[in-house]
Amino acid sequence: MNRQILIEENIGETRAAVVENGRIVELHQERWSEAGQGAIEGEIYRGRVRRVEPALNAAFVDLGVGPEGFLPFGKSGRPRGLHEGAALGVRVTREAYAEKGPNLALVEVEDGDAPECLEPAPILAQRLVKAFGDAEAVWADETNFDLEAEFEEALDPRAPIPGGGSLWIETTRAMTTIDVDADGRKGQGNSAQLASQLNVSAAKEAARQVRLRGLGGIIAIDFVHMRGQPDRKAVEQAMRGAFKRDRAKVDVAPLSQFCVGELARQRRGRALSEILRDDTGALSVETCALKALRRLQAEALSDRGRRQVLEVGPDVFAWLDADSIGWKAALTDRIGPRFELRENTDLARDQERVARA
Repeated sequence: MNRQILIEENIGETRAAVVENGRIVELHQERWSEAGQGAIEGEIYRGRVRRVEPALNAAFVDLGVGPEGFLPFGKSGRPRGLHEGAALGVRVTREAYAEKGPNLALVEVEDGDAPECLEPAPILAQRLVKAFGDAEAVWADETNFDLEAEFEEALDPRAPIPGGGSLWIETTRAMTTIDVDADGRKGQGNSAQLASQLNVSAAKEAARQVRLRGLGGIIAIDFVHMRGQPDRKAVEQAMRGAFKRDRAKVDVAPLSQFCVGELARQRRGRALSEILRDDTGALSVETCALKALRRLQAEALSDRGRRQVLEVGPDVFAWLDADSIGWKAALTDRIGPRFELRENTDLARDQERVARA
Protein backbone atom coordinates (compact mmCIF):
# COMPACT_ATOMS: atom_id res chain seq x y z
CA MET A 1 0.00 0.00 0.00
CA ASN A 2 1.08 3.55 -0.76
CA ARG A 3 0.89 5.43 2.56
CA GLN A 4 2.15 8.89 3.49
CA ILE A 5 2.11 11.07 6.58
CA LEU A 6 1.61 14.74 5.67
CA ILE A 7 3.06 17.19 8.20
CA GLU A 8 2.27 20.89 8.58
CA GLU A 9 4.09 22.94 11.25
CA ASN A 10 2.17 26.11 11.99
CA ILE A 11 2.40 28.80 14.65
CA GLY A 12 0.66 27.30 17.69
CA GLU A 13 0.04 23.82 16.30
CA THR A 14 1.18 20.82 14.31
CA ARG A 15 -1.30 19.28 11.88
CA ALA A 16 -0.90 15.91 10.22
CA ALA A 17 -2.81 13.70 7.81
CA VAL A 18 -2.52 10.02 6.95
CA VAL A 19 -2.89 9.30 3.23
CA GLU A 20 -3.68 5.81 1.96
CA ASN A 21 -3.80 5.09 -1.76
CA GLY A 22 -4.22 8.76 -2.60
CA ARG A 23 -6.95 9.65 -0.07
CA ILE A 24 -6.69 11.21 3.37
CA VAL A 25 -8.09 8.81 5.98
CA GLU A 26 -6.93 10.34 9.27
CA LEU A 27 -6.42 13.89 10.55
CA HIS A 28 -4.41 14.79 13.66
CA GLN A 29 -3.60 17.98 15.49
CA GLU A 30 -1.40 18.95 18.44
CA ARG A 31 -1.43 22.42 19.95
CA TRP A 32 1.29 24.30 21.77
CA SER A 33 -1.25 25.31 24.42
CA GLU A 34 -1.81 21.66 25.38
CA ALA A 35 1.85 20.61 25.68
CA GLY A 36 2.40 18.83 28.97
CA GLN A 37 -1.26 19.12 29.93
CA GLY A 38 -2.24 15.48 29.41
CA ALA A 39 -0.93 11.95 28.93
CA ILE A 40 -0.28 10.78 25.35
CA GLU A 41 -0.85 7.26 24.07
CA GLY A 42 2.28 5.13 24.51
CA GLU A 43 3.84 7.21 27.28
CA ILE A 44 5.11 5.40 30.37
CA TYR A 45 4.62 6.82 33.85
CA ARG A 46 5.44 5.95 37.40
CA GLY A 47 2.00 6.74 38.78
CA ARG A 48 0.48 6.72 42.24
CA VAL A 49 -2.74 4.89 43.06
CA ARG A 50 -5.34 7.34 44.37
CA ARG A 51 -8.16 4.88 44.97
CA VAL A 52 -9.10 1.28 44.30
CA GLU A 53 -12.63 0.53 43.08
CA PRO A 54 -13.48 -3.17 43.71
CA ALA A 55 -16.86 -2.76 42.01
CA LEU A 56 -15.09 -1.71 38.81
CA ASN A 57 -12.21 -4.18 39.24
CA ALA A 58 -9.93 -1.23 38.62
CA ALA A 59 -7.94 1.59 40.17
CA PHE A 60 -7.55 5.31 39.47
CA VAL A 61 -3.96 6.45 39.11
CA ASP A 62 -2.44 9.94 39.40
CA LEU A 63 -0.03 10.55 36.50
CA GLY A 64 0.95 14.05 37.50
CA VAL A 65 -0.66 15.54 34.36
CA GLY A 66 -4.26 15.75 33.25
CA PRO A 67 -7.07 13.68 34.76
CA GLU A 68 -6.44 10.49 36.72
CA GLY A 69 -5.90 7.39 34.61
CA PHE A 70 -8.14 4.31 34.70
CA LEU A 71 -6.29 1.03 35.31
CA PRO A 72 -8.50 -2.07 34.75
CA PHE A 73 -7.31 -5.23 36.49
CA GLY A 74 -8.72 -7.69 33.96
CA LYS A 75 -9.63 -11.31 34.57
CA SER A 76 -6.67 -11.90 36.90
CA GLY A 77 -8.09 -9.38 39.36
CA ARG A 78 -6.30 -6.92 41.60
CA PRO A 79 -2.51 -7.41 41.50
CA ARG A 80 -0.80 -8.29 44.76
CA GLY A 81 0.60 -5.27 46.55
CA LEU A 82 -1.57 -2.77 44.70
CA HIS A 83 -3.16 -0.46 47.25
CA GLU A 84 -4.04 3.19 47.66
CA GLY A 85 -0.88 5.27 47.75
CA ALA A 86 1.25 2.66 45.99
CA ALA A 87 3.61 3.71 43.18
CA LEU A 88 3.48 1.59 40.02
CA GLY A 89 4.47 1.65 36.35
CA VAL A 90 1.77 2.20 33.74
CA ARG A 91 1.57 2.74 30.00
CA VAL A 92 -1.09 4.95 28.42
CA THR A 93 -3.23 2.81 26.11
CA ARG A 94 -5.89 5.39 25.32
CA GLU A 95 -5.81 9.15 25.72
CA ALA A 96 -8.37 11.13 27.69
CA TYR A 97 -11.51 12.40 25.95
CA ALA A 98 -14.58 14.35 27.07
CA GLU A 99 -14.80 13.81 30.83
CA LYS A 100 -13.04 10.45 30.79
CA GLY A 101 -9.40 10.06 31.81
CA PRO A 102 -6.81 7.97 29.96
CA ASN A 103 -6.79 4.16 30.05
CA LEU A 104 -3.70 2.48 31.45
CA ALA A 105 -1.91 -0.87 31.48
CA LEU A 106 0.63 -2.12 34.01
CA VAL A 107 4.33 -2.17 33.10
CA GLU A 108 7.46 -2.80 35.15
CA VAL A 109 9.50 0.26 36.13
CA GLU A 110 12.24 1.01 38.62
CA ASP A 111 11.40 2.44 42.03
CA GLY A 112 11.46 6.20 42.36
CA ASP A 113 9.39 9.31 42.86
CA ALA A 114 5.78 9.28 41.74
CA PRO A 115 4.00 10.59 39.81
CA GLU A 116 6.59 11.03 37.07
CA CYS A 117 6.71 10.60 33.29
CA LEU A 118 9.49 8.11 32.50
CA GLU A 119 9.13 7.84 28.71
CA PRO A 120 7.49 10.87 27.06
CA ALA A 121 5.96 10.45 23.63
CA PRO A 122 7.93 11.55 20.56
CA ILE A 123 6.58 14.36 18.39
CA LEU A 124 3.39 13.75 16.38
CA ALA A 125 5.11 12.96 13.07
CA GLN A 126 7.38 10.38 14.67
CA ARG A 127 4.47 8.74 16.49
CA LEU A 128 2.49 8.36 13.29
CA VAL A 129 5.42 7.01 11.28
CA LYS A 130 6.10 4.47 14.04
CA ALA A 131 2.42 3.51 14.30
CA PHE A 132 2.08 2.71 10.61
CA GLY A 133 5.57 1.34 10.01
CA ASP A 134 5.55 1.60 6.21
CA ALA A 135 4.62 5.27 6.01
CA GLU A 136 6.73 8.06 4.55
CA ALA A 137 6.59 11.50 6.22
CA VAL A 138 6.47 14.49 3.86
CA TRP A 139 5.70 18.19 4.24
CA ALA A 140 2.08 18.88 3.30
CA ASP A 141 3.00 21.95 1.20
CA GLU A 142 5.08 19.71 -1.05
CA THR A 143 1.94 17.79 -2.07
CA ASN A 144 -1.32 18.61 -3.83
CA PHE A 145 -3.39 18.17 -0.67
CA ASP A 146 -5.05 21.19 0.96
CA LEU A 147 -5.11 20.48 4.69
CA GLU A 148 -7.07 23.67 5.37
CA ALA A 149 -9.95 22.36 3.29
CA GLU A 150 -9.63 18.82 4.65
CA PHE A 151 -9.95 19.96 8.26
CA GLU A 152 -12.94 22.17 7.43
CA GLU A 153 -14.71 19.36 5.56
CA ALA A 154 -14.13 16.96 8.46
CA LEU A 155 -16.32 19.21 10.61
CA ASP A 156 -19.15 19.37 8.06
CA PRO A 157 -22.11 17.13 8.99
CA ARG A 158 -22.51 16.31 5.29
CA ALA A 159 -19.96 14.16 3.48
CA PRO A 160 -20.32 13.32 -0.23
CA ILE A 161 -20.26 9.68 -1.31
CA PRO A 162 -18.04 8.95 -4.33
CA GLY A 163 -20.31 8.36 -7.32
CA GLY A 164 -23.19 10.36 -5.84
CA GLY A 165 -25.18 10.54 -2.64
CA SER A 166 -24.39 11.91 0.81
CA LEU A 167 -23.70 10.89 4.36
CA TRP A 168 -25.18 12.97 7.18
CA ILE A 169 -23.17 12.52 10.36
CA GLU A 170 -24.41 13.52 13.81
CA THR A 171 -22.81 12.78 17.17
CA THR A 172 -24.65 12.77 20.49
CA ARG A 173 -23.47 11.88 23.98
CA ALA A 174 -24.63 8.29 23.49
CA MET A 175 -23.62 7.48 19.92
CA THR A 176 -22.93 8.66 16.38
CA THR A 177 -25.55 8.24 13.68
CA ILE A 178 -24.87 8.28 9.94
CA ASP A 179 -27.74 8.60 7.48
CA VAL A 180 -27.25 7.50 3.87
CA ASP A 181 -29.04 9.78 1.38
CA ALA A 182 -29.28 8.90 -2.33
CA ASP A 183 -29.34 12.65 -3.06
CA GLY A 184 -30.18 12.19 -6.74
CA ARG A 185 -27.58 9.49 -7.39
CA LYS A 186 -27.96 7.86 -10.79
CA GLY A 187 -26.61 4.66 -12.25
CA GLN A 188 -27.37 1.60 -14.29
CA GLY A 189 -29.77 -1.16 -13.28
CA ASN A 190 -33.05 -1.39 -11.40
CA SER A 191 -33.85 0.26 -8.08
CA ALA A 192 -32.62 -2.72 -6.06
CA GLN A 193 -29.26 -2.69 -7.84
CA LEU A 194 -28.93 1.08 -7.41
CA ALA A 195 -29.66 0.77 -3.68
CA SER A 196 -27.05 -1.95 -3.29
CA GLN A 197 -24.42 0.04 -5.23
CA LEU A 198 -25.14 3.17 -3.20
CA ASN A 199 -24.93 1.32 0.12
CA VAL A 200 -21.64 -0.39 -0.72
CA SER A 201 -20.11 2.98 -1.64
CA ALA A 202 -21.64 4.52 1.48
CA ALA A 203 -20.19 1.79 3.71
CA LYS A 204 -16.69 2.45 2.42
CA GLU A 205 -17.00 6.23 2.74
CA ALA A 206 -18.57 5.95 6.21
CA ALA A 207 -15.55 3.95 7.38
CA ARG A 208 -13.26 6.64 5.99
CA GLN A 209 -15.23 9.44 7.64
CA VAL A 210 -15.22 7.65 11.01
CA ARG A 211 -11.43 7.40 10.90
CA LEU A 212 -11.04 10.91 9.49
CA ARG A 213 -13.06 12.48 12.30
CA GLY A 214 -11.65 10.27 15.04
CA LEU A 215 -15.09 8.98 16.02
CA GLY A 216 -15.45 6.20 18.55
CA GLY A 217 -17.99 4.28 20.60
CA ILE A 218 -21.28 3.07 19.12
CA ILE A 219 -21.95 4.11 15.53
CA ALA A 220 -25.19 3.36 13.67
CA ILE A 221 -25.47 3.69 9.89
CA ASP A 222 -28.94 3.95 8.36
CA PHE A 223 -28.54 2.55 4.85
CA VAL A 224 -31.06 2.83 2.01
CA HIS A 225 -33.50 -0.06 2.38
CA MET A 226 -32.66 -3.35 0.61
CA ARG A 227 -34.91 -6.39 0.61
CA GLY A 228 -32.47 -9.13 -0.26
CA GLN A 229 -30.24 -10.80 2.31
CA PRO A 230 -27.35 -11.14 -0.21
CA ASP A 231 -27.38 -7.37 -0.74
CA ARG A 232 -27.31 -6.72 3.02
CA LYS A 233 -24.45 -9.21 3.37
CA ALA A 234 -22.47 -7.44 0.64
CA VAL A 235 -22.81 -4.11 2.43
CA GLU A 236 -21.78 -5.68 5.73
CA GLN A 237 -18.68 -7.20 4.09
CA ALA A 238 -17.84 -3.84 2.52
CA MET A 239 -17.95 -2.25 5.99
CA ARG A 240 -15.70 -4.90 7.48
CA GLY A 241 -13.22 -4.61 4.63
CA ALA A 242 -13.13 -0.81 4.84
CA PHE A 243 -12.07 -0.93 8.51
CA LYS A 244 -9.25 -3.47 8.00
CA ARG A 245 -6.55 -0.78 7.90
CA ASP A 246 -7.90 1.04 10.96
CA ARG A 247 -5.53 1.00 13.95
CA ALA A 248 -8.50 1.12 16.31
CA LYS A 249 -10.36 -2.09 17.13
CA VAL A 250 -13.69 -2.18 15.29
CA ASP A 251 -16.52 -4.68 15.82
CA VAL A 252 -19.12 -4.75 13.04
CA ALA A 253 -22.57 -6.27 13.62
CA PRO A 254 -24.72 -7.80 10.84
CA LEU A 255 -27.15 -5.42 9.15
CA SER A 256 -30.61 -5.50 10.67
CA GLN A 257 -33.75 -6.23 8.64
CA PHE A 258 -34.25 -2.47 8.56
CA CYS A 259 -30.80 -2.04 6.93
CA VAL A 260 -29.20 -0.39 9.94
CA GLY A 261 -25.55 -1.25 10.41
CA GLU A 262 -24.06 -1.05 13.88
CA LEU A 263 -20.42 -1.00 14.87
CA ALA A 264 -18.32 -0.24 17.92
CA ARG A 265 -15.01 1.52 17.36
CA GLN A 266 -12.33 1.76 20.01
CA ARG A 267 -11.74 5.29 21.21
CA ARG A 268 -8.09 6.34 20.94
CA GLY A 269 -8.57 9.86 22.25
CA ARG A 270 -10.54 12.98 21.42
CA ALA A 271 -12.53 13.26 18.22
CA LEU A 272 -11.45 16.05 15.88
CA SER A 273 -14.55 18.07 16.77
CA GLU A 274 -13.64 17.92 20.47
CA ILE A 275 -10.30 19.55 19.68
CA LEU A 276 -11.61 22.22 17.31
CA ARG A 277 -14.98 23.12 18.84
CA ASP A 278 -16.03 24.49 22.23
CA ASP A 279 -18.76 23.19 24.56
CA THR A 280 -21.47 24.95 22.54
CA GLY A 281 -20.46 23.25 19.28
CA ALA A 282 -19.01 26.42 17.77
CA LEU A 283 -15.40 26.72 16.62
CA SER A 284 -13.36 27.55 19.72
CA VAL A 285 -11.61 30.87 20.17
CA GLU A 286 -8.23 29.13 19.90
CA THR A 287 -9.24 27.36 16.68
CA CYS A 288 -10.22 30.69 15.11
CA ALA A 289 -7.09 32.42 16.43
CA LEU A 290 -4.79 29.79 14.96
CA LYS A 291 -6.61 29.98 11.62
CA ALA A 292 -6.05 33.74 11.62
CA LEU A 293 -2.34 33.24 12.30
CA ARG A 294 -2.06 30.76 9.41
CA ARG A 295 -3.59 33.35 7.09
CA LEU A 296 -1.36 36.14 8.43
CA GLN A 297 1.77 34.08 7.86
CA ALA A 298 0.66 33.04 4.37
CA GLU A 299 0.01 36.66 3.37
CA ALA A 300 3.34 37.79 4.82
CA LEU A 301 5.26 35.10 2.93
CA SER A 302 3.55 35.99 -0.34
CA ASP A 303 4.46 39.67 0.08
CA ARG A 304 7.82 39.73 1.84
CA GLY A 305 8.38 43.45 1.56
CA ARG A 306 5.30 44.84 3.29
CA ARG A 307 3.99 45.05 6.85
CA GLN A 308 0.76 43.12 7.44
CA VAL A 309 -2.19 44.01 9.68
CA LEU A 310 -4.33 41.22 11.15
CA GLU A 311 -7.84 42.25 12.19
CA VAL A 312 -9.93 39.86 14.32
CA GLY A 313 -13.06 39.97 16.49
CA PRO A 314 -12.99 40.84 20.21
CA ASP A 315 -12.68 37.37 21.76
CA VAL A 316 -10.02 36.23 19.29
CA PHE A 317 -8.17 39.52 19.77
CA ALA A 318 -8.15 38.99 23.56
CA TRP A 319 -6.75 35.47 23.14
CA LEU A 320 -4.03 36.57 20.72
CA ASP A 321 -3.17 39.71 22.65
CA ALA A 322 -2.56 37.66 25.81
CA ASP A 323 0.02 35.65 23.81
CA SER A 324 -0.04 32.69 26.21
CA ILE A 325 1.69 30.44 23.66
CA GLY A 326 4.43 32.86 22.55
CA TRP A 327 3.10 33.21 19.01
CA LYS A 328 4.47 36.75 18.53
CA ALA A 329 8.09 35.70 19.03
CA ALA A 330 7.61 32.57 16.91
CA LEU A 331 6.04 34.52 14.05
CA THR A 332 8.76 37.17 14.25
CA ASP A 333 11.34 34.40 13.80
CA ARG A 334 9.56 33.31 10.61
CA ILE A 335 8.61 36.57 8.91
CA GLY A 336 10.29 39.32 10.91
CA PRO A 337 8.60 42.04 13.04
CA ARG A 338 6.39 43.26 10.21
CA PHE A 339 2.91 42.49 11.51
CA GLU A 340 0.32 44.21 13.66
CA LEU A 341 -2.72 42.90 15.54
CA ARG A 342 -5.92 44.97 15.64
CA GLU A 343 -9.36 44.43 17.15
CA ASN A 344 -12.37 44.81 14.87
CA THR A 345 -15.72 44.64 16.67
CA ASP A 346 -17.55 44.11 13.37
CA LEU A 347 -15.90 40.72 12.82
CA ALA A 348 -17.38 37.47 14.09
CA ARG A 349 -15.24 34.95 15.93
CA ASP A 350 -14.50 32.91 12.81
CA GLN A 351 -13.67 35.92 10.63
CA GLU A 352 -10.35 37.66 10.09
CA ARG A 353 -8.89 40.24 7.73
CA VAL A 354 -5.31 40.66 6.62
CA ALA A 355 -4.23 43.81 4.81
CA ARG A 356 -1.05 45.69 4.04
CA ALA A 357 -0.19 48.46 6.50
